[in-house]
Amino acid sequence: MKKLTMRTYVSSLALASSLLSGTAFAQTPADELIQNAKYSELGDMLTTTQAQGRYAWLKKCYDGLLVEMWEQMFDTRDIIPKEQKLQQLKELWLSQAKVAAGQAQYVTFANEDFTNPYEWTAGTSENQACTLMPPEYQPVALKTAVLKHQYCENTSFGSEWEWIEGVTVEEFEHASGSHKHTMVSGKVVTFPANRAVKVSVTPGNIIPEYPSYVALRVWVDWNHNGVFDANEMMHSSASDGVFQFVFNVPKDVPDGVTMMRVALDAGGGSDNACRRIQYGEVEDYLITVR
Repeated sequence: MKKLTMRTYVSSLALASSLLSGTAFAQTPADELIQNAKYSELGDMLTTTQAQGRYAWLKKCYDGLLVEMWEQMFDTRDIIPKEQKLQQLKELWLSQAKVAAGQAQYVTFANEDFTNPYEWTAGTSENQACTLMPPEYQPVALKTAVLKHQYCENTSFGSEWEWIEGVTVEEFEHASGSHKHTMVSGKVVTFPANRAVKVSVTPGNIIPEYPSYVALRVWVDWNHNGVFDANEMMHSSASDGVFQFVFNVPKDVPDGVTMMRVALDAGGGSDNACRRIQYGEVEDYLITVR
């Protein structure tokens, strides 16, 4: 199979840093808020095994991209063989120490404003077929694998009429627009161990004056087993207004990062966190307990 090519390449770290700092273009506070929200919603959360697979897939399909990234990162005029450059990138992102610590790194791609309008993602296994990256897509972040497990997927059939507009957990806030599913991966939310936390979820409606009656459920994988068990559903209710509630954080949660899932459904929803919802949105959050 022929190697696929991209029209332009940029260093993932340089691009993400310049955009978030506002040096790429002048931003108003509102623009910056939107930009940060888009960055937080990049998703593409991989396990260590998937991160290793991402590198292998890129080496097979986009080795030219990896070479361009190496040249921008190391900025040397020395003549170095391509295979040596690729090996140095692999050691930088996937060293034995990083893999053993569960901190493998990988590149993620999107438009330079962090959106993914074509819903394209790079492969996560060398065995996956090469696919054509949209020409305007670029490496936008070098991410670290923080999850030990791959969670079941969930999304809505439609989010045009109802969606999750905002989620607040204590001091943490995340606001977004209409999506069928959102993986909020730009920040890990810290929960205090053995304490109650206040949560607020604001539904979005296409006609705010006539809000829909929606069901809300929240799960947290406290035991880090990669499954939202029945006893890990922390909230379930229905309303046509803002949801405000409290749940208790266990005291014996394992160290590391785990997942919280928030599902809002005008179709009633399900107690099964993996069952696809009808009309609304599913949002996944990275959390840790300290």
